[in-house]
Amino acid sequence: MKEPIEMGQADAGSSLAQALRSGRRVITAECVPAGARDADAVRRLAAAFPPSLDALVVSSTGQQSISAVVCSTLLAAQGVEPVLTVLTRDRNRIALLADIRGAAMLGVRNVLCAPGDHQSLGPYPEAAAAFDVDSVQLIQLVAQMQDGAAGPGLFVGGEVYPHLRPLELALIDIRKKLAAGAQFLMTQPVFDVAEFQEWLIAVRQEGLPERVAIIASVQPLETPEQAEALRGHRRRISDRVMARLRESREPAREGIAICAEIAAQLKEIEGVRGINLLWGGTPDAAVEVIARASLAPA
Repeated sequence: MKEPIEMGQADAGSSLAQALRSGRRVITAECVPAGARDADAVRRLAAAFPPSLDALVVSSTGQQSISAVVCSTLLAAQGVEPVLTVLTRDRNRIALLADIRGAAMLGVRNVLCAPGDHQSLGPYPEAAAAFDVDSVQLIQLVAQMQDGAAGPGLFVGGEVYPHLRPLELALIDIRKKLAAGAQFLMTQPVFDVAEFQEWLIAVRQEGLPERVAIIASVQPLETPEQAEALRGHRRRISDRVMARLRESREPAREGIAICAEIAAQLKEIEGVRGINLLWGGTPDAAVEVIARASLAPA
């Protein structure tokens, strides 16, 4: 078992915080309830994920998705540990903090602050963006809500970018988020383990993993076209992986196999405190990656 991380005690209501503080590796998965027509649909979606997961990371990105706040509170009421993703793209600080306070009142104890992709990349490119605050400022605002006995008791995290170069820019981003009050960091999806290790070595050299829990995200690639598009957004996807996707008769299945291989490598790297599974919250994919990468607790 890895050494536990010392974090603030204001998050005592968060099971995810307690698991990380214990020193064991955590496993989470993305949950995007696209097309859900009622609360029961959200509950069925949550029930389809493996019970061994430490939390479901709830996002409202994508077409026909419902409010992440609503989904997170439904999951909390069901006894499932949610991580509410709040995007600075969509609301000003007044609305963001109101959503977070309301979710906390209904049992949500984990908040992931992220900017969100530009709206031109989503299903509603004509939508206006807010960007009243950036994700660092939002982390700080949420951390300030914790002051005093009446604080909501939140476990606050931010999104980080192992592919960002030069490395000093990535380190500046992490330092800012820690100074603002981040207690855990979730990476964007890792497609190149060597690139991730280079980033993590730099992070370890500054002693940052002892101050904050780092959870590495993985994502199955579904098609060669998707992989090429991600390459266009500065994601390093090797020629070998591209060849495997192109040569496979079932590229989505091959993408799951590649994702599981990456997850299995990441879980053994010093400084990685957990694995987060991305893919629109598809339970079947999460189940298969967990099994192939032997992520479930022993």
